[in-house]
Amino acid sequence: MLRFLLRRLPAASWLGALGCATTPPPALPVAEPPAGLAVPEGPAALALAPTPPILLRDVGFLAPRSALHDPEADVYLVSNSNGGPADADGNGFISRVAPDGTVLALKWIDGASGALDAPKGMALHADKLYVADLKVVRSFDRKSGEALGKVAIVTASYLNDLAIGADGTLYVSDTGLSKVKGAAALQETGSDAIYSVDARGVVGMVGKGVELGQPTGLLAGAQGIWVASLSGEVYRIAPDGQRLGMTQLPAGGLEGVIETETGRLVVACSETSTIYRSKPRGAAGAAEAAEFESLISDLDAPGDIGYDRQRRQLLVPLLRENALYIQQIPAD
Repeated sequence: MLRFLLRRLPAASWLGALGCATTPPPALPVAEPPAGLAVPEGPAALALAPTPPILLRDVGFLAPRSALHDPEADVYLVSNSNGGPADADGNGFISRVAPDGTVLALKWIDGASGALDAPKGMALHADKLYVADLKVVRSFDRKSGEALGKVAIVTASYLNDLAIGADGTLYVSDTGLSKVKGAAALQETGSDAIYSVDARGVVGMVGKGVELGQPTGLLAGAQGIWVASLSGEVYRIAPDGQRLGMTQLPAGGLEGVIETETGRLVVACSETSTIYRSKPRGAAGAAEAAEFESLISDLDAPGDIGYDRQRRQLLVPLLRENALYIQQIPAD
């Protein structure tokens, strides 16, 4: 087990706002909480006991891109690009972290052997972990981390996030970016798309075109796929490929999208350093556009978020800080 610096934020400022009570940990260095956390009031606040947020850094993360909770093993997985997001350099890795912030294995799946280049979004189904890696979807044994295979998507340029449908279909976003020699930043390719991959590894197309707004985060549901995009749009793609319920957030650079137990959507925005949560939706549910409000602010370059439903903990990779921020969020 690795030694690590675990920063727990002061509990006093979170009384009534955050989750299940635990035995207080030993005294450790602390950091100030990020400004702008929406603190609930009334009955919702009374139902929650304080659980201080965790800022986990200086532990060896390198360009963390995505976080995911494996409820069976009860661990958090963090994908690390370890270099440029479009570099086929074979040095990416995936870390395993306990819910209390203990790093169980910094390089549980290590790209030094060429198994990973610049891993980003992850998804779990049955006994497999799927990882989006440049133009390939790789699969690993969920328990051992052993490499099992890969599916290449030859028309893609920048695979970003993954989502699993109820029938086991895997959905993959292509953000439409590429590394161009001599250019300091990634360039748009116009290859924006959302692909499907069935159990046989057959690749299909859900939607394609620049009108997708450079899709990043994906969330599969019964009525289609929720999409977050670099353009700052959140929308749903119906099974027939139609875009529905589009909402424009205050800025672009959206990363990741999760759904809470009450049906609220949560997305991260790197341009505003803010986590947004949708307001409660009416009877139309997923058929209507979601209206968002700020949940947590002042998180530098938040990435593809994950969610621990058991503890209601939001998992936020912080790219520029090489850190993982863990924050329990209100239930309502």
